[in-house]
Amino acid sequence: MTYRTVLSLIATIVVASCAMTTPAPPPAAVSAELQHLIDPRIGWKATPDEAIDRRFDAAWRSILAGDYENARRRLDDILVRDANYAPANLAQAAMELQQGHDEAARTIVDPIAMRYPQYTAAQVYEAEIDVAQNRIRSAYDRYREIIQQPDMPPSVVARYAELQTQVFNQLYAAAVNAPPSDAIHLLRDALEVSPAATAARVLLVQKLIALQQFDEAKRELDPLLNTSVADQPDVQEALAEIDVAHGQYETAIIRYERLARGDTSGKYSRRLEEVKQQFAAANMPPEVLAAVQAPAITRADLAVLMYWNVTSIRFAQNVPSPPIAIDIGDIPGRDEVIRAMALGIYPVDPITRRVNPDAEVTGATLARTVARVLTLRGAACAHGLPSDQIPTACGISVSPDDLPVSGQTAASVLEQVDRAISR
Repeated sequence: MTYRTVLSLIATIVVASCAMTTPAPPPAAVSAELQHLIDPRIGWKATPDEAIDRRFDAAWRSILAGDYENARRRLDDILVRDANYAPANLAQAAMELQQGHDEAARTIVDPIAMRYPQYTAAQVYEAEIDVAQNRIRSAYDRYREIIQQPDMPPSVVARYAELQTQVFNQLYAAAVNAPPSDAIHLLRDALEVSPAATAARVLLVQKLIALQQFDEAKRELDPLLNTSVADQPDVQEALAEIDVAHGQYETAIIRYERLARGDTSGKYSRRLEEVKQQFAAANMPPEVLAAVQAPAITRADLAVLMYWNVTSIRFAQNVPSPPIAIDIGDIPGRDEVIRAMALGIYPVDPITRRVNPDAEVTGATLARTVARVLTLRGAACAHGLPSDQIPTACGISVSPDDLPVSGQTAASVLEQVDRAISR
């Protein structure tokens, strides 16, 4: 065999052997599923081995290309050479997670994260397993700790921001329709996630006001008062309600007057009138304020409100002596009940001698009383009409139903009565 022939055979063998070796796949675009599974070598602190690093680089490119069979063979080879090379284990977990085997992935990742608590890639993989299992809050909490470490890859920071938005949206959406007590906890969590979220802070303030926690509502509102948000209607409304709770009626009225100017729905105008009533009541005897604020008034409350809201009752002349009633001994509003009896507005049962000051006032009761007041106090609009037609004829808005009547509703109706009598 000539020398040239030998060289030719050697070259042929070399070429054949090279053809039999599986080359590492070229770099591939990262799939949407893998984009958050960072390179397992990130944060691995062991002394680097260039040979293993080259082998792992080829294995990781195989995973990114979806060639799991080739990747597993390469990773097994790496672990034979170095059984403690944790990036190879994480790469195996990445394949499990990609194939939907999240529990298998967790079985691999959790021991590594426990053994190497500062290993960034292991922490990220734990968080991504949480995401796969729809444990979004847990994933967010993990990422919040991860980004405290220096030199985090931009993809980790971006993933944290994405989960931050997702967690905030979940908490806020749950709070919108939740009862105030539950919503407050949800919104406090939401503000821990995103402290600058104005809508969440305003909603928290509204829920606190609904529970009459006015001081706490003011503390939560304070961060917004030196910003452009302070002039928003919902912020001004909250401030007005806090003012009312603290007895600062003048300030509340000013706020509601500004809000009412641009209010087409009438919401702020109605509340403005209610606050004005409360302001007027606040300067009157305590039983007046109690009656106005009562969610369901009694006949005694109604007598108090009639006295203070209907001028012709308060300043009636030549009031006759009232009939005797045995159930008005020591009740709030006793003098006002006696005046209603004396003017014939409250009849006394001739047999029991009772006027029933503690009886609940319903819409029907209020309608009958209004008709009686308009007739007895000489309203022109009531002349000659059946009692059930008088409120409508006099422009009084009252629903003759069996539902309890609040103090504010009764006060508003009686103001209409006062105007009808004065016409």
